[in-house]
Amino acid sequence: MHNFMEFERVYRHGDVLLFKVAEAGVTANVKERTKKLTLELGEVTGHSHQLAGDVEVLDSPVEKDQLLFRVTDQAVLTHEEHERIVLEKGVYLKVSQVEYDPFQDLIVRIRD
Repeated sequence: MHNFMEFERVYRHGDVLLFKVAEAGVTANVKERTKKLTLELGEVTGHSHQLAGDVEVLDSPVEKDQLLFRVTDQAVLTHEEHERIVLEKGVYLKVSQVEYDPFQDLIVRIRD
């Protein structure tokens, strides 16, 4: 995670974490504008975390499996196995949850 961002709120949606970040710390340009954004695809179930609303994907040097995006009005995050989450206007950092396996000394992504 970047130290230049302050987190205002955290959302958990299955294996996806969303951090609402302070907009003042974000200087990235808009890479893409969309009305529908897939945040994660489920390799096991085929389900997906879908964001519907006015969204701007931001061009920012975040880590692998992370995504920085702006909700310009309001957006709804859905998944077949989770309650929907309504995201208010703002900038969010999407992070895939991981877990550490000490027996194999591996960091593994959590899969929905």
